[in-house]
Amino acid sequence: MAHDQDAEFVDTHFEALIQRCTSVMSIADKLYEKRAFSWEMYSKITNATSRENQKRELSNIVKSGGCDLKSFYQVLQELQPDVIQELGGSSSQTRNENRASESHRRSEEPTRAQNMPDRPEDAIIRWSPSSIKHRSKIEELRKDSSRKKVGSIYFSKSNNYMIGSGGSGMVYLGLKEDGTEVAIKRICKDPQNSKDFENELKHLRDLNLESKNIVRYVDLAEDDDFYYLALQLCENDLVEHMKSLDQEVRNNKEFDLRKIVQDVLLGLQVLHRAGVIHRDIKPKNVLIDSGKNARLADFGLSRKLEEGRSAVHTARAGTQGWEATEILNQSEKSDYKKSSDIQVAGMLVYYILSDGKHPFGGINDREDNIRKGKCCLDHIQDIVAKDLIEWMINKDPAQRLNIDEVLIHPYFLDEHRKYTIHKELGDRPEIQKYETLANLYNLYKDKGYTEGTEPTATLALNDALSELKIKDEKTRLDISTIVGKDLENLWRLFSTAEKITEGKSFSNWKSVLSEIWKNLNKKPPEDVLGLLRVLRNKQTHENVRKEFEEKKIFDLFPDYFISLHRVAKELGWNY
Repeated sequence: MAHDQDAEFVDTHFEALIQRCTSVMSIADKLYEKRAFSWEMYSKITNATSRENQKRELSNIVKSGGCDLKSFYQVLQELQPDVIQELGGSSSQTRNENRASESHRRSEEPTRAQNMPDRPEDAIIRWSPSSIKHRSKIEELRKDSSRKKVGSIYFSKSNNYMIGSGGSGMVYLGLKEDGTEVAIKRICKDPQNSKDFENELKHLRDLNLESKNIVRYVDLAEDDDFYYLALQLCENDLVEHMKSLDQEVRNNKEFDLRKIVQDVLLGLQVLHRAGVIHRDIKPKNVLIDSGKNARLADFGLSRKLEEGRSAVHTARAGTQGWEATEILNQSEKSDYKKSSDIQVAGMLVYYILSDGKHPFGGINDREDNIRKGKCCLDHIQDIVAKDLIEWMINKDPAQRLNIDEVLIHPYFLDEHRKYTIHKELGDRPEIQKYETLANLYNLYKDKGYTEGTEPTATLALNDALSELKIKDEKTRLDISTIVGKDLENLWRLFSTAEKITEGKSFSNWKSVLSEIWKNLNKKPPEDVLGLLRVLRNKQTHENVRKEFEEKKIFDLFPDYFISLHRVAKELGWNY
């Protein structure tokens, strides 16, 4: 009955509840953890670019029935009970339970003074343990009579509760008065620390940076000497987490590492879309929460781009061995761009996938190797992962992928996404007409024309199409649209395909696939786009699709998708 009342309350006050939500991502995280809605729905919220858009996505999901009203009520009651109380939404059952509990407490403790707890732990209400690693220490802190309170934050300066340190100060376990577990960064109030602290606080409070892949701001307190920055308590930093993975016997370690990589990059995507450059990406600044999510942390050195600008000119900052080539090559002040973060993030991806190695070698030679672009990726066998890292750590900033391009790299594709992308690229007009385009390309080559010349000045396109016996007007128009003025697009299409096919596993795909399909269409060129044309055609036939999947055709050519990715980028094909 109480659950029905909860759902009815949400239905009645829904718009007011949504407007009063102060942390949409916290609510979304909890609903997803409870499996109250799907990953696709959760992604819509995390990908929203502003707090209002996040609220709108959450509202749409609940209104459409994607999340049941009772689950929504329970999460609000857990995370923002004041919102429900403000609207008079505590169910009659809950109110009766509260009254009974209060009556029982008074009868059991008639002499206790109001607001004067006898025991230290009584001052901290509604503690709901979430940390596994730190649980026993937090229990000790609750009972520790020597703990200190600043604002609504409890902590102790005892080394027993210290969980980290950095350039700005120590990090301690802490608890808020309402029972929230936190990590307390105690920051000395000197001019430099204060500047970095104010900068970090600004970014942590930026609603555009709310994400399950960025450490969450909780609270702030201060006294005469220190700031006390309360952040979401995480289990480990990346360095410690990697050690724990090494000690465990895991069948799915590859999956776990891939998830960490993706989490870090999703966090960076949130920053970059908000115009923020991190400037200090390194293993110690990645934290792993109790739900095994990786979160970017430490924004003291981060800088926000001014409107219309692509770089921030500021004093050089960062950590030795974790700086971009262009930063090392500049003086005391440097121009930081998003691409600088990308190169260092690529170093971090290699660190994660290689069990703690660095692509530019040991600490003594690392900076010199970064300047020269001298890297070694031998500790990773996965050629798709290597391809991603090579893109990211390129010495030339202009050749690096941006963060959105990084996250659509084939390294992150599941089987469903592979088929979707394959269909999307295979349905492009250039691929559908690839045999005809190849014949046209070869005709002009046979007549001695090469890229950079103007062949149509001597042999007009219409005459060339007639020579190839192409009479259909729609086909002729389609070809004319594809090849562009003076056949520029035609030369570019085939020169790109030829260049990217050289030395690849699919460079002799006709002989490989002829063993599987005796009726194989061998007319398209034996290059990456010719293979795309043939495989896309096979995918469209239901009777072949099952055989296609059973024989794991894509697995025959492990570098096929990274090659398609390069072709698409060079030719400007979006997908």
